[in-house]
Amino acid sequence: MDGASDATPAAPPIPPVSAPELLARRLPAEAAGFTRGALVPIRQPQVGVEQAYATPGRTAAAFVQVLRPAGGEQLPQGTSSPAVQQEYQRSVTEAERGTGPHRRLRVANEFNEPEADPIFRCAELEGTYGRQPVQSMICVGAAGGQLLRVRASMPRRTPALADSRAFLREIVSSMRNVPTPPEGG
Repeated sequence: MDGASDATPAAPPIPPVSAPELLARRLPAEAAGFTRGALVPIRQPQVGVEQAYATPGRTAAAFVQVLRPAGGEQLPQGTSSPAVQQEYQRSVTEAERGTGPHRRLRVANEFNEPEADPIFRCAELEGTYGRQPVQSMICVGAAGGQLLRVRASMPRRTPALADSRAFLREIVSSMRNVPTPPEGG
């Protein structure tokens, strides 16, 4: 066997959009036990929108940010652009530094999603917020020409309160679903 027949075919690229809001419209109402909350405009780290998600009782929280690339140019899908690499490093460094003396995280694992032809570069982090052990996942990538950031955080427990990777996979899948225009218009 040459191995070529064993390879999973690459998924089609996520079609480009002209504004972050258009890609955010594709995000699901529910993903891996996280339910969609408010969609709010944001200005930092760049202009775009943030879609909030949480599990019942808000024991785990997540967000998906769809950001307009600096200069308004369309980014190539994936993790290779300098904009994605810089934002990934900035996001991980910011998370590790924390927002106070009692909030510390460290990178426990890094991975790409999907593994073949990745859209996201991700870091799984562990640490504490005060005395509470926590786990978090930060992912940065590009799709639809936009810069994407995903974060999911929760108290660290065994078994985990939610599946961050399943959440991310469902987000990626939802962005591939392009709405069809209504007939006749």
